[in-house]
Amino acid sequence: MNKLFVHTWLSNSSRPIVDKTVVAIIFLVGIFIGVTDRVYGATCINLNSDIGVGTADGFSGGPVYQLQSYLRDSSFLAATPTGYFGPATVSAVKAFQLTNNISSTGYVGPMTRALLSKKTCVSSVQGATPASTPTIKVPVTASVPSIPTGSVTSPTTGQVLSIGSSTVIRWDKAPAGNYNITLEQPGGMGVGFIAQDQSSGTNGNQYLWKVGKILTPSANSYQTLSAGTYRIRLQGTNAGSSPADLTSGWFTVVASQLSVSRIMPASAFADDATSVVLLGSGFTPSASVYFDANNSSLRATNQYISSDGTVLVFTVPANVPTGPHTIYVNDGQNSQPVTLSFTVSVSQ
Repeated sequence: MNKLFVHTWLSNSSRPIVDKTVVAIIFLVGIFIGVTDRVYGATCINLNSDIGVGTADGFSGGPVYQLQSYLRDSSFLAATPTGYFGPATVSAVKAFQLTNNISSTGYVGPMTRALLSKKTCVSSVQGATPASTPTIKVPVTASVPSIPTGSVTSPTTGQVLSIGSSTVIRWDKAPAGNYNITLEQPGGMGVGFIAQDQSSGTNGNQYLWKVGKILTPSANSYQTLSAGTYRIRLQGTNAGSSPADLTSGWFTVVASQLSVSRIMPASAFADDATSVVLLGSGFTPSASVYFDANNSSLRATNQYISSDGTVLVFTVPANVPTGPHTIYVNDGQNSQPVTLSFTVSVSQ
């Protein structure tokens, strides 16, 4: 209903006086009908600069939060949007890029920004570009890699798994003959074995995996996986990868939440020899301990990190001054460091 229709209806009405309330209702109905061809939904993501790991929004609902919300709604990200661009977001961006044939870097550069804008922004004026006119919010359901019939059904696409937790790998059809359960990165690069030489049908089409534990052929021993994007492949024991293999969707592995429950002792000499023990969780080979500021030049020397990430042993560098300090325990994944009080003792 438009203004011409309202005017004609009023002119032809047999009633000498039209109630103002009726006119107002008709006018509002006309407005409603006029805008029902516009669809509102997810936020238009029209980024004017690149963003990547470590980027944090300076205000509520900023660009990182909008990006994470879109990735979550599109099943690329399982985590709750926080406004901080961490490892889980990197993995989700990589999966989005893989799906859309963009170089899988995890960095939101010009090509990724343009694609996000194309998928989520529609001009409010036909023929105009989103950059020059207000954008309309539209619902978007991005396509995700399809899983063929006869596949690994768990973990699912976009799922986030923490190192050290347990998850059940499930598949819907038993492979023919003996098989290996392998892990691979984007591009098809094999990482290692979750399990080897499994007999068909003996596991009930499932396997309990301690997330992060893999057998690497190069070291011929079990190692702890690094955080990143992966998928699972079931392939014949004596065969290479094949299109007939059962595979999962791409999922994200993240380090355990970094925490420190105890430091022993709480003071030590700056002699690069006295051991200081941190007890907690989430310690990885990339973890670091700094004095007085995160990523400062005063960095402790790591002597030992347990394979389960619960123990970290370091020594205090000789150039750290005596007296009270704040130490920063950084997990190497650009998340917030854990801070602790520590005292450097006077040498005897």
